Amino acid sequence: MKLVKSALALAMASALLTACGGSDGGNSKPSATPTPAPTASCNDGLPSFVTCTDVDGAADVYVVAGEINEDFTMDLSEDKDWRIQGTVTVGTGNITEVANDAEVEALKAAGVTLTIEPGVHVRAFNTAKLIVTRGSKIMAEGTAAAPITFSSGLDEDFDGEGEWGGVVIQGFAPQYGGGSNGVPCYSDGTTCNVPGEGGDDVGFFGGNILDDNSGVIQYVRIAEGGLVEGPGNEVNGLTLQGVGYGTTIDHIQVHNNLDDGIEWFGGTVNVSHVVLTNNDDDDIDFDEGYVGNIQFALVVKNQTKEAPTGENDPRGIEANSDDEDFVEETHASIANVTIIGGPVNNNADAEKGRQPGMRLRGAVSANIYNSVVEGFDAGCLQIANADKDGDGEGTELAYTHINLTNVIGDCTSGFYKSGEAESSSESGGAAVTFDDAYAVIESVASLQDAALIETVGDSDFMFEQTDYIGAVEPGTAAEDAWWAGWTLPGTLSDSVTTPPAEADFVTCAGGICTIEGNIDEDYTLVTGVEWRIRGTVTVGSGNLEELTSVQDVAAVKAAGVTLTIQPGVNVRGYNTAKLIVTRGSKLMADGLPYAPITFSSALDSNFEGQGEWGGVVVQGFAPHYSAADGGRCDSVVADVCNVKGEGGDDIGFFGGTDEADNSGVIRYVRIAEGGLVAGPNNEVNGLTLQGVGYNTVVDYVQVHANQDDGIEWFGGTVNVKHAVLTSNDDDDIDFDEGFVGNIQYALIIKSQTKESPTGRNDPRGIEANSDDQDFVRETTAALANVTIIGGPVNNDPNAEKGSQPGVRLRGAVNVNMFNSVVEGFDKGCVQINDADASNVGGNPGDITVTTNVAFTNVFGACQTGFYTTSSDHDAQSEVTSGARTVTFDGSYALEGAEATLAAPLTISAVGNSGFAFDATDYVGAVKPGTSAEDAWWAGWTLPGTVD
Repeated sequence: MKLVKSALALAMASALLTACGGSDGGNSKPSATPTPAPTASCNDGLPSFVTCTDVDGAADVYVVAGEINEDFTMDLSEDKDWRIQGTVTVGTGNITEVANDAEVEALKAAGVTLTIEPGVHVRAFNTAKLIVTRGSKIMAEGTAAAPITFSSGLDEDFDGEGEWGGVVIQGFAPQYGGGSNGVPCYSDGTTCNVPGEGGDDVGFFGGNILDDNSGVIQYVRIAEGGLVEGPGNEVNGLTLQGVGYGTTIDHIQVHNNLDDGIEWFGGTVNVSHVVLTNNDDDDIDFDEGYVGNIQFALVVKNQTKEAPTGENDPRGIEANSDDEDFVEETHASIANVTIIGGPVNNNADAEKGRQPGMRLRGAVSANIYNSVVEGFDAGCLQIANADKDGDGEGTELAYTHINLTNVIGDCTSGFYKSGEAESSSESGGAAVTFDDAYAVIESVASLQDAALIETVGDSDFMFEQTDYIGAVEPGTAAEDAWWAGWTLPGTLSDSVTTPPAEADFVTCAGGICTIEGNIDEDYTLVTGVEWRIRGTVTVGSGNLEELTSVQDVAAVKAAGVTLTIQPGVNVRGYNTAKLIVTRGSKLMADGLPYAPITFSSALDSNFEGQGEWGGVVVQGFAPHYSAADGGRCDSVVADVCNVKGEGGDDIGFFGGTDEADNSGVIRYVRIAEGGLVAGPNNEVNGLTLQGVGYNTVVDYVQVHANQDDGIEWFGGTVNVKHAVLTSNDDDDIDFDEGFVGNIQYALIIKSQTKESPTGRNDPRGIEANSDDQDFVRETTAALANVTIIGGPVNNDPNAEKGSQPGVRLRGAVNVNMFNSVVEGFDKGCVQINDADASNVGGNPGDITVTTNVAFTNVFGACQTGFYTTSSDHDAQSEVTSGARTVTFDGSYALEGAEATLAAPLTISAVGNSGFAFDATDYVGAVKPGTSAEDAWWAGWTLPGTVD
């Protein structure tokens, strides 16, 4: 009924305007129905700038147009429906240029006040804008229970965009022009006349009065504006031109504006408690010498719009113009801002491409505190100095000064898109999710102490000294958040954290979701809850039965499912738990440097356990080879394999003939405390790769404190880069059974505190192939930039299997190793053993199958020498390799002259994957000279595991 009533009132008002010659081009066509004459009761006593239409059965429509030339109140009444048409100005302070202080005082004396009562809804015709000119005031003092609203007159659902202009406030505060001539707009005088952006009718603003007072805007909502006047000449939701700090702006929302949410052009006005939703360009934009403070701003970009309109480049914050338009006087202090991106800012095909969360440029100075940016693929912050002469050469720069304190970001390509803050304290990438109140869920948002947030400028603005990051204090209920109750309905979603989907294999209670059994549909482990796995959890069913034909293989692939794990998710396993990604299905565990994915035990959260759960097993359709020249696994049935996997009876079958098989992505993933023993020689590795193909991505992975091996390959062709293997109780890298692939950048650190391994474990850094009759001559690998550091766990001669070498290569394996280093193994760095193939295939006697090894720039420092006394022979090829003195710096880079090569070494890969080694000019996993905080392993590995 409310909608019908409003529509009827709008139609009657439009008819009246047409009849009276109102040619603004309102939102309705002229009606053929005779226009009723204004009634005396409706129009009596109205000023000339107001026209009233009496509407039977509905509120009378009051249309304000032209100049408001006297104090006036838009009052809240059931009988009044307020409209604005065309350019509505409060006062005339923008019309003429002022030449001296007397003219300024005259404008002030002639100024008028527009009062808008709490609860009033002002609807605008399509070219309408409200301009509060300098010297006049707007007193729009809404309340949380009765906010004031500006919106389009087209409808009442607030989902329009660019359907009218916006609200412009002009004052006598200073403005600075581009190019930083060092003086405000009044130069060496006292008066200003700056032409304002937003159309020819905006007129002039500016002055020299820092504390100028343009009134109060409190609990006000502005929606659906942003009318475009021309290129670079748009109307913002709220435009602040030379507005002084005597003005109060607090609790304001701008929604669905086609241009910026709020833009400051110079001035000194402070703003707090801002909600900026679905604005198509920037949300907070300050420039032209603005000096002021902003606290508590919640910015949420459009979550459904796929691309911005036209040339818009939607960011959360943009500060200052670029290059020759730089303004060094712009200086702001900002605190407790939350900026959440959406598809509108992440469309690479938009006219201006993907955008960062903040763009700070043009010699701006900004101190940003306790704030968070999330959801911008292009990066969270972009910082740029100004090229003063605009020649593109950067020879004359004006520097941008950005200081960050407790500023975190969760953006796909990293914290910075480009540039870097001048100073940064406790700031950078971090996993971020939000609850229903838009508070950050993660503990990183709760600070130990309230950081001192300092104001800029001469106002008496006082920041609230907060001990949390973001616009909303963690733990606040949505209904108690400062934005709740007064913002436009539906503009802030009920929840910004995607809830876990319901499925037969998932049970959720108390913020913990437990998965058991078979994942038989595509499923995502979302952030915001704690995930547990119990027992054997399988992704798909490709391991359950033996396949008998290529049709069976195709059917398994067609039935495959995908388990996606969002960055930052922690998955904790109960004591018998293991995750098996079966052949034909995928694991998409694509973490981020600041939001890695973690698998660990459910017993605690300190990552100090060992063998407390199973591990992660990935199975594929890539080839596997049997021992003792048993051939490829499809030797019985062409193109079909069924290899029984190690790790327990529930592991099932793997293998095939597809070298390029794809089992998904494992990137920035940490696996800790696993290695459950299923039986003698039947353990679960941290990461088990069974017949995994080379289209699978395994990069930036850590396995820590596994009771068995770190990573073990059983056949397959999958390559691995950037592996960190720490405190694993058996081998760290173990490949066998016909694996053909490549490994680059592996940092292996054996336990430095454990005196002896568990049980029959024989901890080495690398073990390749099984021994003697179990030899597999097809196993072939190339390894580069591996660092292996031993500890007491591998040097106990009284352990069940005694002390161990750093690398054991045996069983007719073929290994090319480059630019690598081994240190800290008393028995020796390398042990090479051929295979004794006696009695294989009925052949009696001593039959030797050779292990083939080539070393280039491989160094070692081990007590009994480079090779162990148990080594059958040295490497067949050695180039600049052997015993050396070895020390490491804090980044685990090798020190000394031999750590750096004369030129980058070109390294040939093995297999058919197309893998390309980086041509490195150094020995070891980390480039010499790299600081510990800049090493590739820094920031994403488990705290305290690499130190």
